[in-house]
Order: sequence, then structure tokens, then C-alpha cells
Amino acid sequence: MDTLTQVVFPAMGNTVNLTVIGDDELVVYSRKRISGLERLWSRFVTSSDISRLNRAEGRSTPVHPDTITLVRYLVDAQRVTNGLFDPTITPSLNKIGYSASRTNSQQVCELPKDTQSHVDLTTTTIDERFGAVTLPHRATLDPGGLGKGLAADLVARELMGRGATGVCLSIGGDIRCAGAGPIDGSWLIVVAHPTDPSRTLGTIRLNDGAVATSSVHAKRWFENEVEHHHVIEPTYGAPLTIDQDSIIQSSVIAAEAVWAEVFATMSLVGKNELVDHDLACLTVRSSGSTHANARWKEFDSE
Repeated sequence: MDTLTQVVFPAMGNTVNLTVIGDDELVVYSRKRISGLERLWSRFVTSSDISRLNRAEGRSTPVHPDTITLVRYLVDAQRVTNGLFDPTITPSLNKIGYSASRTNSQQVCELPKDTQSHVDLTTTTIDERFGAVTLPHRATLDPGGLGKGLAADLVARELMGRGATGVCLSIGGDIRCAGAGPIDGSWLIVVAHPTDPSRTLGTIRLNDGAVATSSVHAKRWFENEVEHHHVIEPTYGAPLTIDQDSIIQSSVIAAEAVWAEVFATMSLVGKNELVDHDLACLTVRSSGSTHANARWKEFDSE
């Protein structure tokens, strides 16, 4: 009889919630694997692949195969969303006071002086033969939520390949489910309210799939007595402006957590409810109103 194990631990500057049905060693593997991806992808770890790429100033940089995969997704995400998901915003994040890790203030993201945000990544060179990446001059990368989603996808697939019969992995709210869940073979996922954690917006039922939420309330801080949040409007390089009826949170269901995260961010930054996309989407506005499109309601468990 497979054992259902639930663990919670910190990683990637966030909280990881893992439920796995299978051997105990799968939990040990998960922790090591996620920690390894953080060391490769964190912009706050000086020796990470991402930090080395960000300091390369347009030079070819050897990186791990997992980072090759990450960079491909980052480039594709910027292209598919017409720049609404923009992984080149690191200089803007540093400028508004998000240059140090939220969990370890000693870890600081340092960039060359001439880097800039909102850089087109289409000329990025990815050399799989030699395991190297060359970014456009002045470009840097912030894996952000995409990195969390991709990590959840990779680890969930690997756990299934190692014999798990079911996995539900959340990294900072980017959730990937695979295999049979404990509730009639499914996984029940609760969507939290953006400003009141004691409230929920509903519960969805997933079998093999993912859900991600992007919110202007996820990370907030004060810089020079001005409150900022981490969702950047790429064109202006500043936090997304919130008015009386702005979307402040967007949740999206997709086959993979990496794409659920990308399109949740696209919905938030683009100020739309993805009505023209075949994706399940739930949005919350600053006025308090919520909107679930027809596709989202197909996953509603209530």
C-alpha cells in the first residue's frame, strides 16, 4: 500500500507544499532537487547560472542543461505573450528596492551598470551542443514565477517516473498535479482570496494539470516610504498601476504550471480575463468583484 506523505518546507524564496503518494525517499529526492534548481536559477545566488548570465554582458556563458530548458521557456513566454510576461525586468526590480532576497537579506542581486529592462530576447542564442547561452547585450533574466512553475513541473514528472502514483506540488502557489489524487482519484485545490487569507474563492478539481496565481499582493515592501509590489508593467519598468477596478489577482489552469504562471501574469499585466483564450481563468478586481470564465467553471468542485 503506497503511503501518502505531506511536507512543507522553504525553497526558492517561497513555501513548498508537497503531497506525494509513494515511497518516503521521494520526499528526500524532491527537497534535494528543488534546492538544486534554486542554486542554478536564483538571481540572488552569486554563483547561480542566472547570476552569471546576468553579469555576462552579451558573452556566451556555459550553463546546466536545466538552465537551458529554463531559458527556452523564458524566451518563448516573452514571445507568446507579446512581452506582457517579460523576464528581462531585473533592473526595474532592483531599482524599486527588490534587489535583495526576501528570505535572506545578505543575498543581493548585482548587475552591470548598463543593463536595462524590456529587452527583446528573440536574438538569444542557445547552444545545446556546448551547453551555453548568449543573451542580447544589456539583457538580464529574472526567472520569477516561471522558474517556480517549471520547477514544479519538472519535479512532479520526475517523481512519477520514480514510482509515485500521485503528486501535488506547490511552489509559492504554482501548483502541479499528476497521477491519482486522494479524493476519488482527483486533487482538490483551494484558491485563496488576495487580501484576506482566511477567505477562499472556491475549490477546483484537477487530475493531471496545473494552476497558478499571480497577484499584486504576493510580495510587497516599502522603499523611501512608498509601498511597492513585484508585478512590473514592462513598458514603463514600474509596478503595475492599480485603480478602483483593476485586476489584482488572476488564477489560470493549464496542462503545465509553467504556462499557467505565464498566462496568469499575462492576464494581470494585460488587464484582461483571457476571454479570447481557451484557458480557465478566475480574476479578482480591486473593487472586490470576481469573474470565472466558462472554462474555469468546468473545474469547479462545488
